[in-house]
Amino acid sequence: MTIAKYFLIHFDRLDDINIFDAADECFVTRTSIRRFAKFIGFDNFRHLKKDHEQYDYYLQFDDREDYPDYLADQIIQMAANLRNVVGTDIDEIVRTIIASREIIFLVSDIYGARCLEFQKEMIFSGKMVRIVSYNFSDNKVLKRIVPSDLVIVISVLGSFTYQIDEFISQLSCKKAIMTSMDDPDMLGNYDLVLPMGEIGHPSSKTVYHTLAIEYYLDVIYHEYQRQVRKKGT
Repeated sequence: MTIAKYFLIHFDRLDDINIFDAADECFVTRTSIRRFAKFIGFDNFRHLKKDHEQYDYYLQFDDREDYPDYLADQIIQMAANLRNVVGTDIDEIVRTIIASREIIFLVSDIYGARCLEFQKEMIFSGKMVRIVSYNFSDNKVLKRIVPSDLVIVISVLGSFTYQIDEFISQLSCKKAIMTSMDDPDMLGNYDLVLPMGEIGHPSSKTVYHTLAIEYYLDVIYHEYQRQVRKKGT
């Protein structure tokens, strides 16, 4: 309780706090700080600090008087852009999904909720989908991955991809990534790359963060149903 209260009070300066400071100010050991980080879902204290970089995402505010019109224009641009980039990759990812034992989404906290509807749809269709967004090294789902599974990473801007690169390179199953990044070295770890496109590749929150994932996953689910039903006829 003391540690949790400490991090909530000092939330705005978490980037500057090291594990020694946290332990001293909470009157606990460094081991206690590490245990707290693992208890709330992180591999260690360092990963808790890294995830803090994503918290700014939730605090961003676009002070536009014409925001409804601006948002509508962004959605139109996003739909047109995705319509141009969504192509043969969909057919390939769907065939891979059909052939896979399980689907595991590996995502940051930002995108975890975006996958829930797809997870429900696929489970009701007979395909197990799991979502992992924290504590990758100790996660039981990830420890049970077999070569016939498919891991799908979602990283629109690419920063999350760099964080998990070492972990991804160790997996022996099929790997796909949904991203707008274009880094051959990083993308070389993946069997399938699903291009997201981007409006000017901004670092701030856009409809690509809030709506594009649902758009893409809905297209995948529609094609999945089409292929499954075609096989059944």
